[in-house]
Amino acid sequence: MNPTYRGVNLERITIIGMGPLGASLGLALQNIRLKNTEVVGHCLNRNLRSSISKMSAFDSIENNLQKAVDGAQLVVIDAPINESKDLFELLGSFLSDGSVVTDMRSSKKRSAAWAEEFLPQSVSYVGGRPIIKKLMNDLEDSSPTLFEGINYCVIPSKTAEDQATKTVVGLAESVGSVPYFLDVDEHDSYSAAMDNLPHIIATAFVNATTSGDSWREMHKSAGGLFDMQSSLSSNDPIDAEVDSLTMSEPLIYWVDQMILSLHKLRTELHDDSEDFLESFIHAWEQRARWEADVVDEKVSMENLPSAAESMASAFLGDRLARRVTTMGSADKKESWRYPRGQ
Repeated sequence: MNPTYRGVNLERITIIGMGPLGASLGLALQNIRLKNTEVVGHCLNRNLRSSISKMSAFDSIENNLQKAVDGAQLVVIDAPINESKDLFELLGSFLSDGSVVTDMRSSKKRSAAWAEEFLPQSVSYVGGRPIIKKLMNDLEDSSPTLFEGINYCVIPSKTAEDQATKTVVGLAESVGSVPYFLDVDEHDSYSAAMDNLPHIIATAFVNATTSGDSWREMHKSAGGLFDMQSSLSSNDPIDAEVDSLTMSEPLIYWVDQMILSLHKLRTELHDDSEDFLESFIHAWEQRARWEADVVDEKVSMENLPSAAESMASAFLGDRLARRVTTMGSADKKESWRYPRGQ
């Protein structure tokens, strides 16, 4: 039964779990002022619930899950993957026919399996995940504009009704995001590379540098770069383990790719190869292209050397000449290109 307000039937959107993504979604939905729609938050932590209340992100906040989802047409889960199984099981007993469940975290294959196991056939599950380009660690990072202009993955389950998919697409578009359709295997492979692999790399880096006796002295020279590279290893170890295990197969593939990439760099370094510089430049340009959002643009890499480069090569050698003759000319090229000639 839908909630009412002054005799008017209300649509209800319920957000469960409540990290900075869920709070931001509540703020964004309040910001666009959906007509005849109640936005409800569910949070068990009293202190967190108090902080969220001060943000005015929701029309109401419930600590009772059944009350929070009563009559909800759309339920959004923003909870760690290790809590999701229990949530799907509980929601299966509470949700109304025709309601839609979506989520905002990684590992859609596992979530889709739990949805199929626990949700009734009258309830549709459609995976979802906004791709946020900055780290969201604390509730204070929440923002009503967080979703504007970003890609929002939409991963329909095999049994989801078409209207359910349209509902999640509508949610993404209403907060300013661009829907981006993936199947569950594609999503989990990409997520393993973009979200889980960095945790693995940070863990390997910290374990490699701190396990020997030299760490007792070496830690005195650990500064900002160590802090930056090791920061992900400060995340909760149990959460990191569970997140990794839920998508172990694609993650193992990307760990193997990382090992191959490291071995290539090691070989180039050992051999004093010209390709060593090229590896750094390739990484620099790829990140710059991602930052400038031009990854999809086709690029011709076949450029003839300039007269200045040819002349410098006679005196300096090709490798150094390419570096010396092109510094300062970045304004003549695309912003993502490293300032050099080819």
